[in-house]
Amino acid sequence: MGLSQSELGAVIGRDRTAFSRRAGIDPASKAGELALLLIRAYRSLFALVGGDAGQMRHWMHTRNLHTGGVPAEQVRSVTGLSRVVEYLDAIRGKI
Repeated sequence: MGLSQSELGAVIGRDRTAFSRRAGIDPASKAGELALLLIRAYRSLFALVGGDAGQMRHWMHTRNLHTGGVPAEQVRSVTGLSRVVEYLDAIRGKI
């Protein structure tokens, strides 16, 4: 998806060092729920572009009229992450 550890941390509300410590995230916590949404977005986008990492990065960092912004920026808020996930789920359902 082309997101750095710092960006991932901003999405789920955890410090970037949490990813390297392998401490794990409780799926029932707020951070865990956000992480699960981000994983859902990743899986949907992966399926849509056939796993092409370059296309995934391009999609995440390019303005999208349907989501109303740049997905990599939108996923930093709960509302934006939900919007991106809903869009990807809807598009994936059409294929």
